[in-house]
Amino acid sequence: MGARTCFVTGAATGIGRALVERLDREGWQCLAGYNRQPPDALLAACSDRVRAVQCNITDDASVTSAFQEIAQAIGEGSLDLLVNNAASTGGAGGGVENVDIDRFKDLFEINLWGPIRVTQAALPLIRRSQDGRVINVGSASQYLTIPMGCSYPVTKAALQRVTRALRAEMKPFGIQATCVEPGGVHTPMMDLTEHQRAELWASFPDELLSQYKAHFKYPGDAIQENVPLWTSEKFADHVYRNVICAKQMKVNYVIGPKLWVLPVMRRVLPDSLRERIFERMFKR
Repeated sequence: MGARTCFVTGAATGIGRALVERLDREGWQCLAGYNRQPPDALLAACSDRVRAVQCNITDDASVTSAFQEIAQAIGEGSLDLLVNNAASTGGAGGGVENVDIDRFKDLFEINLWGPIRVTQAALPLIRRSQDGRVINVGSASQYLTIPMGCSYPVTKAALQRVTRALRAEMKPFGIQATCVEPGGVHTPMMDLTEHQRAELWASFPDELLSQYKAHFKYPGDAIQENVPLWTSEKFADHVYRNVICAKQMKVNYVIGPKLWVLPVMRRVLPDSLRERIFERMFKR
């Protein structure tokens, strides 16, 4: 039996890169998906089992081309693991009152329709595996209520629900699916810039800006003040040992420092109490 094979989207940086490096050390054949930024540093750090595959997950033709390349690389073998990691947080900041709906749609295109598109293309190859798996990377932010920052958590909450449906549908065919929900992981996505801060406040018209600034912190500041960080390498090691190597994957995994409390809060605390907790967290 040859090396097991995986495809990881968004592998040029952050969580995706760390996962490919971890899988490569364990002897996997890794196909590292990227969009605009080739993963040169990743390739230099890994064995020749790692191969870069250009894949814009929002574009049908790009996904089709990527899986033609993947099928050629696999030959008569199987795709044993798909990790839908590529995502974006940007472009749709602001309040529900003023969010740019077209940008919000674009975020869904990346964070929801993209993983669905890739999964559809991957499943014929995954069906060949004796232990095929799909891991969608969601976000623990979906358990929070984030004023002026709901767009990213909303897309990830939708991805979790899609993953649960996929899990039920694939179970009769011996394919497992789960949603990994990271939080407090230091990646380029967490490196908030002054430009992002300015862009969010600039999204408000003048007559609303002072009102929102009077009541709410910049959401990135509130999250950084309250959430400690893991390295992406620590996250990848946890995912490999507890998710990829698990005989039976759980429905979902909330992964990050002290984040287990978030789904517990959702289950046991009254909505009114959780609402007050998040109000204090993001209140100026």
